[in-house]
Amino acid sequence: RTPTPVIHHPSSIMHHTLPPLVVPLLLLLLDGLPGACSNPHEAAKSHRGVYEGLSESEILNIPRDVFQRLNEKALAKTVKMLQNKAKRMSSDDLRIPFPKPEYVCSTEHQYHQTNRSCNTCKSCCRDFSSASDPEQACVSCHKQQCMIGGPNFTLPSFLQPTIHYSPNCLWVSDWHDIAGAMTHRGLHHLFFGCNSVLGGWHHAVSDDLVHFAELPGAPRQIEETAQGMESYDTPCSGFVTLDDDGIPCAGFRQCGSEKGYGKGAHSWDVPMEVRCAQDVYLTKWGDPEFLFEVSYYRPIPYDPARPWIGEDGSWYMLVSTDACNETTKELPCMEGGSVMLYRSDTSLRGHEAEWQQVGEVYKTPDTVLKNTTLTKEMVTIDYIGALQGDPHGGSTRIFFNNVGGNGGGNGCCSGTTSYTVVRQETPDGMFLVNKSSNFDGVGMVDWGAFPVLDGALEKGLFGLDALGETIDRVYNMARTLGSEDSNQVLYGGRKVMFSWMILKDSISMISLGRDLSLDNDLTLLQAFVPELKGLRNPESHVQITNQSMTTSPGMHAEIYAEFTHSSTTLRSNGSYFGIKVFQCDEGTYTIIGVDLGLGLAIIDSRLQGRTSRIGGPLAVSKESLRELNNFTIHAYIDGGMIEMIVNNRTALSSPAFPNSQNCGKVSIY
Repeated sequence: RTPTPVIHHPSSIMHHTLPPLVVPLLLLLLDGLPGACSNPHEAAKSHRGVYEGLSESEILNIPRDVFQRLNEKALAKTVKMLQNKAKRMSSDDLRIPFPKPEYVCSTEHQYHQTNRSCNTCKSCCRDFSSASDPEQACVSCHKQQCMIGGPNFTLPSFLQPTIHYSPNCLWVSDWHDIAGAMTHRGLHHLFFGCNSVLGGWHHAVSDDLVHFAELPGAPRQIEETAQGMESYDTPCSGFVTLDDDGIPCAGFRQCGSEKGYGKGAHSWDVPMEVRCAQDVYLTKWGDPEFLFEVSYYRPIPYDPARPWIGEDGSWYMLVSTDACNETTKELPCMEGGSVMLYRSDTSLRGHEAEWQQVGEVYKTPDTVLKNTTLTKEMVTIDYIGALQGDPHGGSTRIFFNNVGGNGGGNGCCSGTTSYTVVRQETPDGMFLVNKSSNFDGVGMVDWGAFPVLDGALEKGLFGLDALGETIDRVYNMARTLGSEDSNQVLYGGRKVMFSWMILKDSISMISLGRDLSLDNDLTLLQAFVPELKGLRNPESHVQITNQSMTTSPGMHAEIYAEFTHSSTTLRSNGSYFGIKVFQCDEGTYTIIGVDLGLGLAIIDSRLQGRTSRIGGPLAVSKESLRELNNFTIHAYIDGGMIEMIVNNRTALSSPAFPNSQNCGKVSIY
């Protein structure tokens, strides 16, 4: 193995109103990460006449082959959306400045993240207008109910992340799915569940995909009484997209109800709705507009994927269910999870919207592991296409599902994010799985929940066969943003994925952004967003070239390493190599690396709190692995969390729990 690492310590960074971020980095330099956004001007150059009257900045990044598949209706709808956007803004103010929110006490939950304040709890944030001294009443409420009793980081402070975004509403046992994600006018918005603290979604914003700050205002629980419904519950996981007029709208179902919507409805039958933004920063939201009724034999979230306009100009939306509504209507549902497709031939919302159920387009009980099954609904689904690198010109689609997210994943996958490679022959057609890709068409975005079986090497197990049933949930409930084009199915542009990550028990964080693209074999490629390079300080580079060298970047570091493996066999001395991180004086550490004998990327933190080594397949077969001589490891260690990507193909995330803040040494293994 031939390593060539480099180390450097970045300077302190002050970004907007966030506290300084000091991140020591250990890294190896590699040029040309995949997933960069393609030039939007080139894609539409041959069709420029269609966009007459619009500035270059408002041209959607539509690949030529996708453009040619659009019929007149779809093309007219695309142009209308652009023209309406152009009416509301000039090209000069397309990108808006980073917001400077003011936090006040009111009936709307207001909140911000510092060590001296909190995400204001539901019981605290109320209307004090009738108090004799409203301002003082508000201050007292904060002190009594939030600053003292608010969520706290319950692990040792040196395990607290500084590179990952981790507001204190993520330090409560709750669901924290990425409920919606959108890039709008130059700002990246993440919405995720924080119901226990906020009564709805949390709203985070960034202008660089690295530094996030909280904004007041997001879809929250409200009382809904339409058509006999009685619902006062949090919005469930949903989506954020642009409507026909280019207005951002959030869509979801409220998670629960006392009485259902409409005559004869089950108590849990709550309709799909949208609430649309009333300001450019997406902090003020309008009243609910109901799209269509959703009714199944049992209460489930019915998580929707982000709607999109198809090649035929109609709107489409996927809704996650199980496959037993028309059969046994019982659990366990041995037919597995199901996806229902809905269509509106006119518009997303308003009186013109005509949403109708098309029917089931995909169902399966299968998971990525053999002899494991999904026996309940699919969860927090997403659906994208037109990925960079697609050998089929953008027509390949990727369907994401968090297998077993609400239970029912027997042996797999603890609610972690899987992906399935599919295509649709028509806009409303069935999902046709590309069985020749990945593992019968299925892969995992992140393999951090999969343990390496004991004795796997001695038993001759390799790759996927060397992995056992999932042991926990780390990287899960992921969604994408990154392009001003909210139609991430049909149009090109950047696809950046973020997820909810669980450190331990009730302590969570948001993952680092990952650019997505496709390899020629339809493997999902991943690369940490290049904006993270802005944390580096080139003046402090140090190079490591052998196993005798040790450096001390600390508990927060970026690691980038290249290894060349010259052995002609997979089972030779030196087939297990990588980097030791979180090294402590008493000899404990975590290994991040590659085991060629098993055909796996590995994170081994058994000396620091994990019960098993975890692994992810480097390739689908021994033959394809033998073709690889070079291995790159790109990782971020951040307090107690590790995110690693090997060869831009295999991603693993894992917690580790060093016993002191002095466990910051790094060396080659």
